[in-house]
Amino acid sequence: MSVDDMKYHCLLVAILAFSPTGCDQSDTAIVAKVDMAVSDSSDQTEHATRHCFVLCREIEPGDQSRAADSVRRVFGPQYSAEISDDDIVTVTRGDDTVGFLAHVPAPIPGDEVADCADGNVLWPNGRDEAAKHRSHVIVTNFGGEGQSPIESAIVVSQLALVALDAFDGIGVYWGNGSVCNSREVFESFCDDISEEHLPAPMWLRIQLVRAANDELGVYTLGMSQFGLMDIEVDRCAMSPRELVEFVSNLAHYLIQSGPVIADGNTVGGSEEERILVRHHPSMIEPDRQVYKVVFER
Repeated sequence: MSVDDMKYHCLLVAILAFSPTGCDQSDTAIVAKVDMAVSDSSDQTEHATRHCFVLCREIEPGDQSRAADSVRRVFGPQYSAEISDDDIVTVTRGDDTVGFLAHVPAPIPGDEVADCADGNVLWPNGRDEAAKHRSHVIVTNFGGEGQSPIESAIVVSQLALVALDAFDGIGVYWGNGSVCNSREVFESFCDDISEEHLPAPMWLRIQLVRAANDELGVYTLGMSQFGLMDIEVDRCAMSPRELVEFVSNLAHYLIQSGPVIADGNTVGGSEEERILVRHHPSMIEPDRQVYKVVFER
């Protein structure tokens, strides 16, 4: 299994900022929000991402005049931005509407955003920072129904990049992945976004948990966006950085290739490496099947 280089330098930031006791109450709340219908669905686009949310520090939307430049930089010179009086930016290509950026002068209600930022190894102080947002932008891919899940996720990510710049955002809440990332990390991972370079950690929650004997485990949330089961490791001797990188690579491979790993297949980063993968119940939701990666002890 080989995957194009990703921006894993972002993993260097405070990678030990995870729950020391496994799944806590916030983990349970997050899991409850996840749609459990996954890869056995005949419609692979049913759960594809069409929306995300950009968090903003100020209530007022600020100067959106740079939206046009942002659109051309992110999408290309053939794209343009139309700004309405009600703080909505419409991204177009000729006569076709690509998407909308709608500013809402209020924070996202409740603790949903803070919970989804909590424990994110890529945003170690994410819970506190995300809780500071005072308004948000609803990012919508208008033409998503005619696209594959990957195509739609890419467009939503590109629209989010525009919104971060145009509305001076501080982070991105990707609801279908139950994950919230900082502006800096999101922009870095999505800088060269394409179907060959997928920013999987921006689309998925990759949650480290403590296992026995100083070992680590991990689970993902959000693979259902692509008609796939989530990935879990009950225990292994990898370092936190190695484990997150391994799972990110495996997720990238599956998102690109589809549900090609059968129960009992093996994966590895080289011809010699053979790591068993089973289709087993989830550690956090036993009624849900996942790709359970089994490392030898």
